Amino acid sequence: MKKTNDNDFGVKLEIYKTAFEKANDIILLMDSNGKIIEANNQAITVYGYSKEELMNMNIFQIRYYKQDEFVENQFEIAKIEGIQFTTFHCKKDGSKFPVEVNSVGINTGSGKMLISIIRDITHRLQSEAEFRNLAAIVESSEDAILSEDLNGIITAWNKGAEKLYGYSIEEIVGKHVSTIIPKENVRDVDLILRRVINGIGMEKYETLRVGKDGKIINVSLGISPIYNMDKKIIGTSIIARDITEKMQQEKALKEKYEELSTVYEELTAAEEELRQNFIELEKAKDEADRANLAKNQFLDSVSHEIRTPMNGIIGIIDLLSITELNENQRQYVKILKNSSRLLLDVINSVLDISKIEAGKYELDMRPFNLKKFLEKVTAELSAMCTSKDLKPIYMLDPLIDEYLLGDEVKLHQILLNIINNAIKFTERGAITLSAKKIAQLNDRLTLEFSIADTGIGIKEEFKKDIFNKFTQQDMSYDKKYLGSGLGLAISKELVKLMNGNIWFESKEQHGSTFYFTADFLLDYYKGSDERIYDKEISIDLSIGENKKILIIENNEISLRIICDMIKEIGCEFICAYSGKQALNVLENQDVDLILMDIQMPELDGFEITKIIRHKEKNKKKHTPIVAMTAYFLLANKEMCVEAGMDDYITKPFEMDTLINILQRYLF
Repeated sequence: MKKTNDNDFGVKLEIYKTAFEKANDIILLMDSNGKIIEANNQAITVYGYSKEELMNMNIFQIRYYKQDEFVENQFEIAKIEGIQFTTFHCKKDGSKFPVEVNSVGINTGSGKMLISIIRDITHRLQSEAEFRNLAAIVESSEDAILSEDLNGIITAWNKGAEKLYGYSIEEIVGKHVSTIIPKENVRDVDLILRRVINGIGMEKYETLRVGKDGKIINVSLGISPIYNMDKKIIGTSIIARDITEKMQQEKALKEKYEELSTVYEELTAAEEELRQNFIELEKAKDEADRANLAKNQFLDSVSHEIRTPMNGIIGIIDLLSITELNENQRQYVKILKNSSRLLLDVINSVLDISKIEAGKYELDMRPFNLKKFLEKVTAELSAMCTSKDLKPIYMLDPLIDEYLLGDEVKLHQILLNIINNAIKFTERGAITLSAKKIAQLNDRLTLEFSIADTGIGIKEEFKKDIFNKFTQQDMSYDKKYLGSGLGLAISKELVKLMNGNIWFESKEQHGSTFYFTADFLLDYYKGSDERIYDKEISIDLSIGENKKILIIENNEISLRIICDMIKEIGCEFICAYSGKQALNVLENQDVDLILMDIQMPELDGFEITKIIRHKEKNKKKHTPIVAMTAYFLLANKEMCVEAGMDDYITKPFEMDTLINILQRYLF
């Protein structure tokens, strides 16, 4: 009998050992001080320690929260009455993981012991977190989300459903779904349930629903079956969305579509009419473009025909002025010079307008010294005021930056146009020139200039037209004040190019003040590339010694004038009447500068330049080439540079212009 009991005990012991070793949970056996006495296979697998290592460790070495009063208290409670709690344990590699611990004290022959069953709850916590997140999403959804069992009893109800239908969760859960379905649509419940039982969801189903207040609601439903753990269908999940507003919009869109269809038919007819008009406009535009091109070509031709003899007149006047003259002759030459300049101003103004209309006016952005520029302008103003006994006044902002990038030539043209007008219409009093800085953003500077006079002012009826072309206050044949009426029109266009505005204030018989703004860039290189004409030009007749110039000009008068000017300056020169002759000269002689007319028979200036530059490639030299042209609209620096030229001067030119060129390229 005793032998039988021993066998039973042995069998049970083996069972217990097997259960201990094969358990999915961690099992640790500890003494009353927490030293690990025994550990199962799962403990070795999870913690990463060998069994020998675990047998030499204390439970407090595995706990993430180290031994303190709270942990020791847990341990004591476990020994006395058992305890269940969650905490974190650490693996051998230092990583931690959440565990659920069930510990209980046991009495043995050798004293009090503690057994702990430890379960890794990482996946459970993740599932619970996912469930909480999903529940939060469902609960806070704007859509109504509800569920019902296979008998149509509502089992779940979120805040979106409460908002849509008006029932709270306490009021609706446990009631039949027909509570929120109009009577005439109750049959839909059976249809939906039959489909769900057969495992068929309904992604979109539009129907009517009724709210707590009896209001009918247009909704779209998404319906899908709910499965239990055995994958059996136990109910339906429903997502409902209010589409009342959507249906109203669709109705409105339908009405709008019908309205637009009518409009479309009308537009189709109008489109055909516009197409015909467009064809006619295209023809008119082509004719206008051809006419504009013809006008520009005509003006260019007129420019050449007028400027060529003007070059002779102005050149002869310049040459006469440096000969020995008696007082009467000197006065005659002065009158000739002033008259020729007035005539040239009129020609330039007309051609300036044509150039603007042709879109060939662009800014030439270069560094210049604003202080020197304003000194030059004030000197000119002083000289002009002296001729009429007017007082010049200057009000210049000392804070304006000295070194700028901009088109100094066009700025000068604007100021002179306005100053000339001010002096022309003022018999007594003063002319005031002001310049000030009004804005700066990074390296962009905006300046405001003003010219005030004490003259006759502007008539009220004339003010609206003052910036129009060919407009003058006095248009009578015996008018007192001469001029073409183009100065202000040109100034307005130039100010636009400089990203500025121009305006005026005037009262008849009380004078006028013209204002304009213009944008410039700061020159951080402090005028390192300032143009030569920023410097004072003095005619030094000895500057041309040992310099040889080739003059290519097929007009006999122009050639004579240029040759005489260069002779007076003191340079050697060679004349060529055609491009071919010039190329022959260059084969046999070296020159320091080439002055070349652009418009010539056989080879024009651009073609000659191309040949010269091609030949210079092998010689590794560069001879400055300066174009001379009477074609005003062709007088474009970019065209000359692209052709290989260095600069150009426009006929007619005065002697100081020629000296300027020689100083720029020879010295």
